[in-house]
Amino acid sequence: MRNVLIVDDVYTVRMKTELIIRNTGSFSVRSVGSGAEALAAAAGNPPDVIVMDIVMVGMDGIATLQALRDRGITCPVIAYTARRERHPQEFIHLGFDGFIPKAENIQALVSLLRIILNRKTRRHITPQERSVGSA
Repeated sequence: MRNVLIVDDVYTVRMKTELIIRNTGSFSVRSVGSGAEALAAAAGNPPDVIVMDIVMVGMDGIATLQALRDRGITCPVIAYTARRERHPQEFIHLGFDGFIPKAENIQALVSLLRIILNRKTRRHITPQERSVGSA
C-alpha cells in the first residue's frame, strides 16, 4: 500500500481528504496541519507522495516544498489548493509534480495520485497528467 501525506491547515478539509483517499483502499494516509509538521512527518517516515495546500498559516506550501527539497526529500508533491488565480503550469514550474484545485471532484485527486505513483520517475509525468482536473 502506498503512503500519502496530506498537508492542510484547515482541519475539516484535511480530514475529508484523508477519509476519501483512505476509503479507496489503495493508500495508507496520514495528515498534518502545517508546513513544519510536514517536514517532521516526511523526515521521520517518508511518504510516497504528498498532497499539499498552498495557502497555510506560517510556512506556505511553496516554502514547505522548497524546505522538503532542501532536506533531500524527493517524493512527488501535489498542490491541492483553492487558489485559482494562478495557472496550473505555474505550480509545475515551482517544482510541484501536479496540481488539483480543491473545487474539483475528489476523484480527480485520487486519479492524479494513481498516475504519479504508477510512474517510475517524476520526470516522465507529462504536463497534462500533472494538471488533471485543472481545465
